[in-house]
Amino acid sequence: MYKKGDKVIILDYNGKPAIPKVVAEIEDVYGEDRVRLHLPDNACCLEFTDRFEKIDEDTYDEILHSVHEREKEMPVDLQLDIRKFASKHPRRRKDEIIKMFDQDKRYVSILNAYMGRVMMYGKENINERFLFEYKEALFGIVETRTFFHELDDSIPIPELT
Repeated sequence: MYKKGDKVIILDYNGKPAIPKVVAEIEDVYGEDRVRLHLPDNACCLEFTDRFEKIDEDTYDEILHSVHEREKEMPVDLQLDIRKFASKHPRRRKDEIIKMFDQDKRYVSILNAYMGRVMMYGKENINERFLFEYKEALFGIVETRTFFHELDDSIPIPELT
């Protein structure tokens, strides 16, 4: 039985650690077969206990460090683009543009996580909570991309079909 605060590694459909390795911390326990995981990118998801296994603190820290190493900072040219957007559109504040950029990154992360889960578990095995987050991200990405499209016509607006 898992408890709050346990460190776990995510498994693929064969029961082996997913590649690249992904770790999480148990945020809440909903029963013997389901828990809510807190992932390194601050996303949370409801998951069945057969989709991960418990690991020790040292292994968790080592894998978490490698996850952070894989993450890349925002490129300097994109930061300059944000400044360019702010200078070209004086009615829009720079912090408003950065806030929309951060929201866009979060929505892209959720959409990528959904696609990864569909590839690993199949579309029919995605839980309802994660489907809700996915649908929310779909509408959110349209909102953020519309915002950026207003600032720069070369940024496309995705179509929901």
